[in-house]
Amino acid sequence: MENGRPAAFITGIGVVSPIGVGRKEFWSSLLANESGAGPITLFDTDGFDVRIAAECDSFEPTDFMERKVAARTDRFAQIGLASAKLALEDADAWGELENNAERVGLVLGSGIGGVTSMETTQATIDSKGPARVNPFSVTKIMPNSAAAHVAIQLGVQGPSITGALACTCGTDMMALGYDLIRRGDADVVLCGASEASITPVIVAGFIAMRAMSRRNDDPEGACRPYDVGHSGFLIGEGCAVMVLESAESVERRGAEPYAKITGVGRSTDAYNLTDPDPKGRGITRAMRLAVESSGLSGDEIDYINPHGTGTVAGDGPESMAMAEINPNAMVSATKSTLGHSLGASGAIETAICALAINAKTVPPMRNLDKLAEGCADLDYVVNEPRKAPDLEAALCANLGVGGHNAAVVLQRA
Repeated sequence: MENGRPAAFITGIGVVSPIGVGRKEFWSSLLANESGAGPITLFDTDGFDVRIAAECDSFEPTDFMERKVAARTDRFAQIGLASAKLALEDADAWGELENNAERVGLVLGSGIGGVTSMETTQATIDSKGPARVNPFSVTKIMPNSAAAHVAIQLGVQGPSITGALACTCGTDMMALGYDLIRRGDADVVLCGASEASITPVIVAGFIAMRAMSRRNDDPEGACRPYDVGHSGFLIGEGCAVMVLESAESVERRGAEPYAKITGVGRSTDAYNLTDPDPKGRGITRAMRLAVESSGLSGDEIDYINPHGTGTVAGDGPESMAMAEINPNAMVSATKSTLGHSLGASGAIETAICALAINAKTVPPMRNLDKLAEGCADLDYVVNEPRKAPDLEAALCANLGVGGHNAAVVLQRA
């Protein structure tokens, strides 16, 4: 409890992203408005109507694990393990695993899991037969494999949770990590989500859904949240893992938090499998529940990092929902820089909110030149970061395919 209310303190941040690996490189690139978009290199896009993505091209698995471990691990789990190590290092919390492993929890989700390994395994069966399948195929494919590798490699012995809630996954994982702290089930929680789904099947599937931008000649301008030219999302990959701690753990270790999570909200549209409720009722409810559970009012939310994928169906309802919470809040939709990392996006965006609060600076979004019809006229922070000396509270909110919604509120620690 902090000031009579539950809180989970963010003391470490580890990120693998298309604009950098590690908190410092990620944050400086984000403030510099650098784009992570470019041509797809992870597979041959010949014949694909979409040939662009935001890849983590500077990530090298063997920088974080032995070659043998990397060979037995899907890309999404490699990124997850790297981010967990970076977060522990950032928090200077390795001692908690050495001395208190049973009180360290782990919440690490993924919207899809080891889809790269699923596709390569099928390709092996088709070309060489089932007898040639890698014996580690199942453990590479399973959605909990990232959490399993983190636990085994780092020695986490507390409660573990893996969730898969589509594009809402990362935000929901932050809420679950917060739950473990506030219930007293763990003193420290490694919490986040990882995704590496830039694969032929996933890209082809989203193309068939007509959900992706086809600006192949302009990858950096492809994702255009709330802009009149919005035409779909840019697929990305990445991971963020944060070290969450109780107030007692922070005091005992003398840690300096970036921010604290004080409220969560969840809802379901029950409307459509692919499109959000056009009136935005579900995401509005999730945002409102998060704000109410934090003990704040809407006008106390200074910054919102929204889902902001650049889809016609999603941008309008979501922007109207933000206007209902606080029409004066600063808004930056950072998928315009990072692409849409599906299940990992909410974790990455929660990390951005924590860094923004700590630095009293709101990072910019890209590609908003003229507001689209049906989108709320909010205080969008475009192209240049904005100093915000009075920034005390931020809201991260995400929508997921299937009608899932989740939001978290962060405050200055």
